[in-house]
Amino acid sequence: MRHPIAKIASLALVAPLAGTMLLAAPASAAPAKAPAGVVKKADDPYSSFAITVVAPKQVKAGGKITYRIKATNKGPYLADSYWIGGVLPKGSKLTRVYADKGTECGVYDDGFWCITPNALEINDYDTLDLVVKLDRKTRGTATATLGVDTVDLPQGAETLNRDEFERMGIKSWYFVKKVKTKIVR
Repeated sequence: MRHPIAKIASLALVAPLAGTMLLAAPASAAPAKAPAGVVKKADDPYSSFAITVVAPKQVKAGGKITYRIKATNKGPYLADSYWIGGVLPKGSKLTRVYADKGTECGVYDDGFWCITPNALEINDYDTLDLVVKLDRKTRGTATATLGVDTVDLPQGAETLNRDEFERMGIKSWYFVKKVKTKIVR
C-alpha cells in the first residue's frame, strides 16, 4: 500500500501543470480582431489609382501617337512611390515625354516608366504625355498598356531603384489600361 504522503506529493506536482493546460488557449484559436476601419489586408496597396488614357482612335502608318496618362490616387493613403508609363506599342519609338520638372524616366523589363517628384493626396492626380512614332511598316492596331506601377516602400528603401525591389521581394501593383489605335494607310 502506498503511503498517503506520496499521493499528496504527486498531486502537488501534477495539479499545477493540469491547471495551466486548462487555462491555456488552444493553438488554433483565431487572433483577436481589430475594428474594421483599422485593419488593411496585407495584399492591398497603400494607394490605388484610377487611370484614364487619352489617345487618337486612328493614325497613319509612320505617324505619331500622343498618349496622355492621368493617374488619380484613390487612397486610402498618400501616394508617394509610383511610376507612370507602361508598355508602348510594337513597331514604335518613343520620341518625347512631357512631365513635371524633376521627373526621371527609364526603360525596364516591364516597360517604359517615369517617376515624378509628386506625392498625391487622395483624389489628386498626376499626368504624363508620351509621344511615339510608328514605323512605316506597322500595320493593324497599335496596342499600348499604360498606367501606374505602385509599390509600398518599407522604411529606408526610398533610395533603392526598381531593379532592387524584385530582388528584395517588395510587392508592386499595376493599375493599367489597354489602349488601341487603328493604323490606316
